[in-house]
Amino acid sequence: MSQIPTDRGAFQSLTLKSAAAIAIAAAASRLGVELPAGAAQELAGAGIDLVVTLGLIGVAVGRSRARGPIA
Repeated sequence: MSQIPTDRGAFQSLTLKSAAAIAIAAAASRLGVELPAGAAQELAGAGIDLVVTLGLIGVAVGRSRARGPIA
């Protein structure tokens, strides 16, 4: 089954990445930190990847500890 461009996961959403980048840039500005060009976007992408990876690890650990069948 191929994935069409309009059928992407929420973590791949440009809107989500843009919102995270704006939040990072706003927080950095509030703290008086000047970010290089593109740094907020890179940090947003890395943060989203981290959250997704930790979520998948949590699911794997939860499934390995589960005692019953998947319902």
